[in-house]
Amino acid sequence: MLDSKDQSTVYAQDDARVAAVLDRRARGLIAMDEMLAELADADCGPAIAAIVADRLRLGAAIAQRALDAGDDQAISVMCRAAGFNINGFSAVLRLRRRHGHGRDSAPHDALMFFSGLTRASAERIVQQLTALDAGGTKPKR
Repeated sequence: MLDSKDQSTVYAQDDARVAAVLDRRARGLIAMDEMLAELADADCGPAIAAIVADRLRLGAAIAQRALDAGDDQAISVMCRAAGFNINGFSAVLRLRRRHGHGRDSAPHDALMFFSGLTRASAERIVQQLTALDAGGTKPKR
């Protein structure tokens, strides 16, 4: 799922725009999904990765690798574990597709995979992914 060979993407993130969107979210003026859609539409991949990482208590580099990965599985799992709903995840998928990530599968497949995950199962998968990423041994089933 997380391949260290996946290349980093260059995003056109505007930090002032990110700050304004996060401020509106902090003041309760926009919902989580609206925030994700605005950030995704503004090409703010690093901000989205930071939000995912913060909500999952992960390093931002792990979430960024999932966002930039060739397939949709890792970011799907992380977004579900972070508590995003289908609209927020759909915005993240649009961002990924604009940068050429996940093109080997249809967005419908990624949305179905996301919808089939429970938050609890996604949280367990994230724990396993991060254990592997940290150089740990393969988790026991």
